[in-house]
Amino acid sequence: MHPEEIKAAMRMNGVTAARLAEELELNPTTISMVVNGRGTSKRVQKRISEIIGKPYDEVFPPKPSLLRRTAEELPRKSA
Repeated sequence: MHPEEIKAAMRMNGVTAARLAEELELNPTTISMVVNGRGTSKRVQKRISEIIGKPYDEVFPPKPSLLRRTAEELPRKSA
């Protein structure tokens, strides 16, 4: 989900970042960083998913990994 969608869904369920931070005994900046994708915290992400009522993987989908290319996959230089 986009960060703005997450924030809106939280507000619709009556929870602000400040209130969540208080509940989890964290700095509100931490909540903001997780929502905006600049930080990670499974605990925060799972709680946000619970608040929103959506599966964890839908709210915070896994990011694609950077895979190493094999020699066969690398572009070849023409002679």
